[in-house]
Amino acid sequence: MLGFAVALSPNGRAHADGYEVSYAAGGKDAAGTFTGGTEMRVLAAYDGKLYAGNGYWEDRPGAEGPQGAEVLVLDAPGARWRVEHSFDERLPDGRRRDFAISALNGVTFSTDGKGTPLAKPVSMLLASSWDRTGATRVFSRDSETGTWTATVLAEDRPLPDFLPQIRSFAAHRDRVTGADHVFAGNDPRGIFSGVFDKGATGRIRWDGAPELDIRTLSTAAFPGLGGRLRVSSFAEANGLLYAAVGQQVFERVDGREPSWRLIYTNPQPHYSQTGLRGLTAIANPGGPGQVLLAAVEGNSARIVRIDPRSGTEATDLDIGAFLNQAWQTRVSYVIAGYNDMTEVADTRRGKMLLIGIEAFIPPASPRPPGHTVLDVVHGLEAGAWYLIRHPDGHYDLRQIDAALPEIGRSLVAVRSIRLSPFPDERALYFAGYDANNTAIHNSAWIVRAPIDLALMP
Repeated sequence: MLGFAVALSPNGRAHADGYEVSYAAGGKDAAGTFTGGTEMRVLAAYDGKLYAGNGYWEDRPGAEGPQGAEVLVLDAPGARWRVEHSFDERLPDGRRRDFAISALNGVTFSTDGKGTPLAKPVSMLLASSWDRTGATRVFSRDSETGTWTATVLAEDRPLPDFLPQIRSFAAHRDRVTGADHVFAGNDPRGIFSGVFDKGATGRIRWDGAPELDIRTLSTAAFPGLGGRLRVSSFAEANGLLYAAVGQQVFERVDGREPSWRLIYTNPQPHYSQTGLRGLTAIANPGGPGQVLLAAVEGNSARIVRIDPRSGTEATDLDIGAFLNQAWQTRVSYVIAGYNDMTEVADTRRGKMLLIGIEAFIPPASPRPPGHTVLDVVHGLEAGAWYLIRHPDGHYDLRQIDAALPEIGRSLVAVRSIRLSPFPDERALYFAGYDANNTAIHNSAWIVRAPIDLALMP
């Protein structure tokens, strides 16, 4: 394990100056549309703007009534967040069909499905949702008209504790055919592939069957979510595409008949619902090329460094030991890298990675001074914390110290981090809240911080 350090102020809290609330659920945008959410699940920089996808899981609505999921947008620094698209379709019983954004990402196509260059690149914003009917749909936004088009990718039966969903998107150019592909990681089916087709619904022609069918994979050694697997994240390394599925990593074999091959299985899975999260490529610290980082969720949480050529791993950080030392307690279950790890280039220190976390402190463990621990939510540490990985492999720990109208400083987890897309703004945006099966209202948030503050040692 590489060394680590904890960057806190003398009273055990992060530096407060400069963390500014950018979005607090419970208001209205300039057009008078309600802007809420229990969770701000994902941020995406696209077309010079910052987009965000919220959710209403475990919401207990106020006077505004039940809401559907929303994609919000920030047009400029200091502007007001506005609703770009509201998923307001209702079911016969009156409930909103789509109540959370599960994935949000921008993609660009420069070639078609045969590898032929397009007259000009085509970009679009993609979103998917938690759909109460069990359908998995991809929503694509036309950049020229601003309209959203839904494409049904799969339909499965919803269960009381499970909704089919897409958890991740990725883009990759096939090294054999030259075709630009977009990929969607679907639970329960697997990895679907699509190519640009101006005549297709949403201008993407999706394959009818997944390239990697995760229903054929065994979960006996790591049952996860009731025996189900998630395609949590994708990463490109050394020109190849990789996907984290449960406790395993797969590599795409490009070609006219593509396939996926298993390159890594976590030898220490222990108990985990999702398995690996936040798959990310970094420079190989021991040689040429790139290696992969992934965060292991669970009661044996760590960040692992995987050599994709050999499938071997090294522990980059024992997250449990790290937090135990920082907080002088003993944590249990930890989630790190909800969606991804965010790279930030520092002029003095090089490329750094920011990784959001959530941790639980069980009742038998000491209660750290200055921390809010919610015993009614299984000992949830209620702050918003993130890790900073330095180029030399050591880690710092930071806390976002900002207060929201409804929930104060109980921000409960950093789910997504994005660099500002605005040319004249050197800032980072953090988003979060995790409802954790507990009723809540207007708890979604976005906080802005200058880069120098966010990386402050």
